[in-house]
Amino acid sequence: MASQGGTLKSTSINGVKVYTIASQHRSLATWLPPKKVKSLRKNKDYMRRVELIQELRFEVATKKKSNLPLMANILLLQGLINQKLKVYELGQWSLKVERVFDADIIDFEILDEDYSKLAFLCDDRSICLHAKYGKHYSLRIPRTGRDMEYDCWSCDLLCAASSPDLYRINLEQGRFLAPLSTQSPALNVVSCSKLHGLDACGGEDGAVECFDMRTKCSVGRINAVAPAGDADEEVTALEFEGTYNLAAGSNGGKIFIYDLRLSSPTIIKDHMYGSKILDIKWHQTLNSEQPKLITTDQHIVRIWDPDTGEGMTSIEPEAGTTINDICVLKDSGLMFLALDSSRIPPYFLPALGPAPKWCSYLENLTEELEESGQTTIYDHFSENKRKLEAERASRITAQTETRDADDKKKSKKKGLTTEILKDERFAAMFENKDFQIAEFSEEYLALHPASKKP
Repeated sequence: MASQGGTLKSTSINGVKVYTIASQHRSLATWLPPKKVKSLRKNKDYMRRVELIQELRFEVATKKKSNLPLMANILLLQGLINQKLKVYELGQWSLKVERVFDADIIDFEILDEDYSKLAFLCDDRSICLHAKYGKHYSLRIPRTGRDMEYDCWSCDLLCAASSPDLYRINLEQGRFLAPLSTQSPALNVVSCSKLHGLDACGGEDGAVECFDMRTKCSVGRINAVAPAGDADEEVTALEFEGTYNLAAGSNGGKIFIYDLRLSSPTIIKDHMYGSKILDIKWHQTLNSEQPKLITTDQHIVRIWDPDTGEGMTSIEPEAGTTINDICVLKDSGLMFLALDSSRIPPYFLPALGPAPKWCSYLENLTEELEESGQTTIYDHFSENKRKLEAERASRITAQTETRDADDKKKSKKKGLTTEILKDERFAAMFENKDFQIAEFSEEYLALHPASKKP
């Protein structure tokens, strides 16, 4: 059920409220005359708009791949065709830095608490290291990269590419190290645990292989997608949680939750869309001790319980748009979706957590929306229906006499009664023996087989 009040649009699935905060108004053009700008003060919809971050959009109408990591109130957003990166400072609600690259960005990692140290994996096999002043250094890897992860335990930058080797670049020594060899034909994704230091990589053959960086060798390998009966699927997403849990996503839209001490998954969840899993996040909520899983594919974002597999709620963008990535702010209920459009809509779920400090007024807006009279889509339907009926009543219509169907049935039944036998006009015909029905004749029995002879 959807409702709208003021400038927020809310939906409720399984009793969980989801507030859409995306502003429908485009940013003002700088070349607008002052009179046009002043006239907007009388526009109630424009004055009551909610815009969390100024200029949170891309000039290009579509972007294929966007990563939205968050650290220290910094939001990074990457577009497609213009090969542009934007850095937003959430505490100031505005754009901080904008940079343009020579090649498309596949993935990037934040190496410090802010945007002062960044690593970018590009589609021309290059890895660009950036500082606050811009590009610092660039190097190349042997194969085209697909994913990148920073291991804070060993200070290694791990790159999964279209090869069996997991490339390692030590940022402390500033040189390549011997790669970690796997049994998969190619690697799609890599993930590092910040608790125990294990590194896991998912391959094209559906296998997940873990490495211990202390010994630089494989400590375990398992076919993660085999329990679902899909031997040809690939691993497209990996994420560690706690000490023993590991979530893996496949290109068939399934999520497998593994305990590292067991060889079989504890939970298998199907997104029911058949598209690959783009991202997996473990999110700690305020109402439960165990974290929730936020899994994303191109069509929907599902939030569910990893212990039971029961769904908490889901988020679907507008029809005709495809999800490319998701950013969930830590210890809060605010998230951003990267879509195949110029807009980046924010969503607020109070059940996941409070609003961040830099936009704490969101909680007041949601409370006002609940207290005020909400207008549901069914109220709009009833109002439009009433207006249409009033308009039809004012039209000139031709009045036609219509007989009731019951009257027709009654007149038909009346003609089949025995009163017609008493009519004097047909008395001579009914008394004539030539019109009498011979029920026991051969002709009658041939036409009426159900009748029996005496």
